[in-house]
Parts: sequence; C-alpha cells; structure tokens
Amino acid sequence: MYDDFRKIIIRRIVYRGQTGPEGDPLKTPPANKWLFYLTLIPAVVVVVVLGAFFFSIVLALFVAVAGVIGARFWWLRRKFRKSMSAAAEQKNSMIEDAEIIEIRENDKSDRGHH
Repeated sequence: MYDDFRKIIIRRIVYRGQTGPEGDPLKTPPANKWLFYLTLIPAVVVVVVLGAFFFSIVLALFVAVAGVIGARFWWLRRKFRKSMSAAAEQKNSMIEDAEIIEIRENDKSDRGHH
C-alpha cells in the first residue's frame, strides 16, 4: 500500500551528442530513427490535409458572410442614391403655372349643397 511512495522514477531524455556516464556518446539505433521518420511523415500529411480542409471551410464561410454584407451595402447605397435623386428633383422643380382661388365665407357654406 505504501510502496508507491518509496518508488523513484527516473526519466532520461537523450539529446544528440550527449555522452553517457563513461564519457562515450549515446547513440540511438538507426532502426529507431527510421521508425520515427516513418511515423512522422504520415502524421504530418494528415495534419496538413486536415488543416487545408478546415481552412477551406473557414474561407467559404468568410466569402459567404462578405457576400451578404456586400449585397446589403449595395442595396442601401442604391436606396440612398434613389432618394437623393428624388430629393434633388423636388428641390430643382419650378412651378410654371399657378392659380389662386379665393373662397369667401358665404361660399364655404354653399359648397356642401352642390
């Protein structure tokens, strides 16, 4: 039960060029290097493919949102230009012919009878 507290765990990481206790350089077997590279290459390929897949999804969403926002700005700009041209036409329009009609007080009461 208490044996776990008395254990000493030593982990060792071997670096390139590191020497052992006798001073001789530590070497890893060539099979371990090749095994490492053979597992690293497929892992890198899978990560690159997944990265490209998720990047294409994010790019498609960005293009869709940018298209919706661009269409909205185009629509608002179109409405603004249309209202500005209508306001400019009203401002520049002139009254060419006008007629003044005078209504007298006694004529107001007669209008409902006709």
